[in-house]
Amino acid sequence: MTRPKLRIILDKLDYRVYRGHSQQKGVLDLNRENHSNSISIDKSRTKSIVLLLLILLQMAIPMPSFGEGYSIDQLRVYAHSRIVSFNEFLCFDSIIIKESHYNYLAHNGKAYGIGQMQSKYYQSRDPYTQIDLTIKYVHTRYKTMCDALTFHRKHGYY
Repeated sequence: MTRPKLRIILDKLDYRVYRGHSQQKGVLDLNRENHSNSISIDKSRTKSIVLLLLILLQMAIPMPSFGEGYSIDQLRVYAHSRIVSFNEFLCFDSIIIKESHYNYLAHNGKAYGIGQMQSKYYQSRDPYTQIDLTIKYVHTRYKTMCDALTFHRKHGYY
């Protein structure tokens, strides 16, 4: 995320949250004697705080990226959104880390892209399409990501 985009997001946040002003009366009341029934948190304010913390964390930890601003983390999140099972995602992630480390510009002999496919069509696609095509290929050939990883470990390719 670039700095101008960050400024736009911060401008949209509730200014009282990120400027350090105190909570409004009644939103978070911890001073009452019975705490179990007296806490009510404003959901929109909580979302703003969480978003701010995520943005600050993103600024503090640089993420490697390739080319046009595609970061490894963005591509991994996208891949996980396409693979619902966490175990299957971990298998897919292991394959991709070994093959290209999510570098959509990777080139090894006749193999290209994130999934190291041997196709000029695949090479010319954006990283998100490369992930989709890789997932489709694995499902067609191996049925599951973990079967593809097992094959990859035995043979050095998938």
